[in-house]
Amino acid sequence: MSDSAFMAFPTGMLIATLVSAVGIGGGILWMPVFLLFFHLPPETAVITSLLVQTAGMGSGSAAFIRKRVVDLRLAGCLLLLTLPGLGLGALLTRQLTPAHLELVLGILTLTTAFLFVSTSQPYAETGTDRVSLHRLRRYGAIVSGLAVASGMLSISMGEWLVPLMRSRLDLRMRAAVATSIVTIFGTCVAGSAIHLVLGASADVSALIWAVPGVLIGGQIGPRVTERLNERLLKDVFIFLLTLVGIHLIYNSY
Repeated sequence: MSDSAFMAFPTGMLIATLVSAVGIGGGILWMPVFLLFFHLPPETAVITSLLVQTAGMGSGSAAFIRKRVVDLRLAGCLLLLTLPGLGLGALLTRQLTPAHLELVLGILTLTTAFLFVSTSQPYAETGTDRVSLHRLRRYGAIVSGLAVASGMLSISMGEWLVPLMRSRLDLRMRAAVATSIVTIFGTCVAGSAIHLVLGASADVSALIWAVPGVLIGGQIGPRVTERLNERLLKDVFIFLLTLVGIHLIYNSY
């Protein structure tokens, strides 16, 4: 990948800006980029994606924490629920062929797009800024199950957490996005550690170029949420996911 590694810099800026603004994890976009355009092996793509996201989500998390809009207690509980699933997912990565991995990733990408289309979320600033943790108990198994996909494909759970926090926990949109970003940062750190322990190695050239890009994009994203209509951001995200998902499924055959 060394000849085209410099392209990871503008790619990182674009992906990090979008995911920080919408409150999702970059894995849903980084994995297709690494697999389809940079042609990395699955295990290398997963650990590289997680490490890049760690930088980007750390940058975004710092920006949101400074704004004091994060429900830190909720983020901490969500992270604890993800740990078993992250380990299981990391083990499953080693059982998938590249074609199977692309097929699973494509299906999950389209499913995520459908989730955003079908979930009716009010985009006004209604709801609460903090959530009572006992309300999270009934959704604990769902969060743990979603973590398997995160550990297996580096897909973070922001795509699922934001609708959950908005529609089920009644968290204000800006607080849901901020809490999602902080939770994603924690899962990326934990997931990276698990994959490294299992012997995975990242593409260093991709990291050298991508990390500065995502650090810049992670600071731009929170500002975008204050200036652009959130429904427009959602529509752009759905469009990108649909295109990526169809291409991944087609490419797996």
